[in-house]
Amino acid sequence: MVEIFIQGGPVMIPLLLLSLIGLAVFLERFWYLMRTRTNTEELLEEVHLALEQERLLEAVQITKRHRGPVAAVLAVAVANYDRPTRELRDQLEHAGQDEVYKMERRLDWLETIAALAPLLGLLGTVTGIMDTFQVLSGMQGVTDPAAMAGGIAEALITTATGLVIAIPTLFVHNWLSGMIDRRVQEMNRAVSEVLEVHSYRGVA
Repeated sequence: MVEIFIQGGPVMIPLLLLSLIGLAVFLERFWYLMRTRTNTEELLEEVHLALEQERLLEAVQITKRHRGPVAAVLAVAVANYDRPTRELRDQLEHAGQDEVYKMERRLDWLETIAALAPLLGLLGTVTGIMDTFQVLSGMQGVTDPAAMAGGIAEALITTATGLVIAIPTLFVHNWLSGMIDRRVQEMNRAVSEVLEVHSYRGVA
């Protein structure tokens, strides 16, 4: 691996950095999403029942027992449950935006890496071909395939490395985005249920 890295030339250094950053971002986001997951169905059912019976203290305790964006939004709903529906809706909207930001934090790095890695690989291809042509121009008619091997190897290695980094990075970006989209749907459902229960109180 070290020999291949050296043959890839200087472009391999930023490619290596991109791969390390991408791996770190993926692990951190995956850990965050796993740590904040909860049983949404159970949480909604418990909070819904507590709010219907206007047992706000119990609803607060329920939200504190759970983690994740749905629990956070419901906690805001309970804390502002005595406000008019319009104000409650505004508070829930702001809380939802904050939770979406927390989930999507640094996710754009993966998208950037997936786009940048193939371009760096292409740059390595160009520099490798340039080295090959320099060798050819200096050979003056002498054909020595071994002399051109360095530039060709650099071109192929950097291209392959860029694609090897970009493909899995794009996959995990889309996978994490799908997880976040499902969390957002769960938050929207929680907000709708809270507002529905709240509207029965007759507060405009």
